[in-house]
Amino acid sequence: MTQTTIAAGLVAGLGAFMVVREFRPRYPHPVDAAARLTNTHRIAPLARSAGVSVPERLGGALLRRGWSSTLMRIPHRDLSLLGMSVSRFLGERAVLAMLGLASPTVAALTASLAGWTPPVVVPAVFSLAAAAGLSLIPYFMVANQANRARAEFARAMTCFVDLVALERAGGAGPIQALEHAASVGDSWVFRRLRDELARARYRGTPAWEALRHVGEELRLPELVKVGDVMKLAGVEGATVYGNLRARAQDMRAELLAHDKAQAGVRTERATAPVAVTSIVFLLIIATPMALAIQ
Repeated sequence: MTQTTIAAGLVAGLGAFMVVREFRPRYPHPVDAAARLTNTHRIAPLARSAGVSVPERLGGALLRRGWSSTLMRIPHRDLSLLGMSVSRFLGERAVLAMLGLASPTVAALTASLAGWTPPVVVPAVFSLAAAAGLSLIPYFMVANQANRARAEFARAMTCFVDLVALERAGGAGPIQALEHAASVGDSWVFRRLRDELARARYRGTPAWEALRHVGEELRLPELVKVGDVMKLAGVEGATVYGNLRARAQDMRAELLAHDKAQAGVRTERATAPVAVTSIVFLLIIATPMALAIQ
């Protein structure tokens, strides 16, 4: 009876929240509004096909309800870098939150069937805490993946800058040098660079301005600096071969210093397991000798 009351209370509270939510004015997210005004991407209706996952459908429903602008903060930069849709991100958060709400209730029902009935407050509090905690997991996952993607982007940019310098040394113009260098690689970094350069060409904007804009939007300082150097070549006609090669060397030095620091951290972390293993090995050797002495 207690668990039924808890479930009924949760359903009633959710229903009351949704009713109150419908009476509140809904405003579009500033990023979505700017995308519609600038026509940067076409908003297509959510397809109800086998290729669309359940979290993405659920996230699309949340977006249509306008929940993204009031209840959930969305890391647009990280999602854009990873190529993940906002609907999928919101759907994953909603699914995990529902799992967090349901898990303590199911555990309380199982305990009641076993003969122990917990107080009403216990599953309710644990349900809210679990829902809030699990809903934060996508944030950490997206942030971790975005950090790895930025590190991979920085490594690929060293090759890209060298290629641009070689194109400039061969007599290519600033725009042609960027486009030819981006067409060499087949990784996701070079594909992203090709897409941005093609989009800039179709819009009629300079290629270096597109690189600077994307670098600032996605927090990629390497791309911003390359755009600044190529702007000098395109606007002022400066010879940037030496600057590009020096920039590539500086980037490699930064990456090498970062790798050395990470290697030192991993070495320190490996010290404790090695010490524990050595102690266990010594105990294994010393135990028969101690037993023989007794």
